Amino acid sequence: MNLDKNIRYIDFHTHHAMGTDDTVAVMNLMAGEDIPEKFSPNTAFSTGIHPWYLTAEMLGELKTGLILTASHPHVIIIGEAGFDQLHGPSYHIQNDAFIFQVEIAEELKKPMIIHCVRGWDSLGKAHKTVRPEMNWVIHGFRGDIRLAASLVNDGFWFSLGLKGLTDKIVKVIPEDRILLETDDSRGSIDNVYRLYSELTNKDPVAVCDRLRTNFNNLFQN
Repeated sequence: MNLDKNIRYIDFHTHHAMGTDDTVAVMNLMAGEDIPEKFSPNTAFSTGIHPWYLTAEMLGELKTGLILTASHPHVIIIGEAGFDQLHGPSYHIQNDAFIFQVEIAEELKKPMIIHCVRGWDSLGKAHKTVRPEMNWVIHGFRGDIRLAASLVNDGFWFSLGLKGLTDKIVKVIPEDRILLETDDSRGSIDNVYRLYSELTNKDPVAVCDRLRTNFNNLFQN
């Protein structure tokens, strides 16, 4: 997927918005969930096995569902995949599901979007073990700047919303590895862009250009 200058905004992770004439929206679906019959041309999809909805009994069915959904031409990202110590099954089950999704992403040459809550050691271990070719994007990051800096050093990307954007965080995350989303606010993506522009003291048009380039580069492995 390669965007031109007609696209001003990219909502990288949403569960409710669809694309418009000047906005690309990446709508998240659960593994096996059907692609909507009708959607706007600037709507793309991610699909994955979220740890919140994962159980040992459902693992096989979710894997099959992911295989069926992930190959759809409008599915451009695998996930949300990840680790959650507060809400989800055992580490063994979460890791099994996660590695399976990594394998799908690598096979299909699609980036991953990561959900992680207090599972950073597990995520780091998986990243070092797999050494993926495709980029991994951590969405909704709420950690401190020390953790952010460590993840940056390991090559991770970030997708942030209104609640995750702070002046300290944007100073740590390289401008060429950040994307923006509405998942934590359900508001308009232009409001998220406006906040990022204010925090970075960058011209809004330059921000649109930078993030469009980032989105295009995300798919270059």
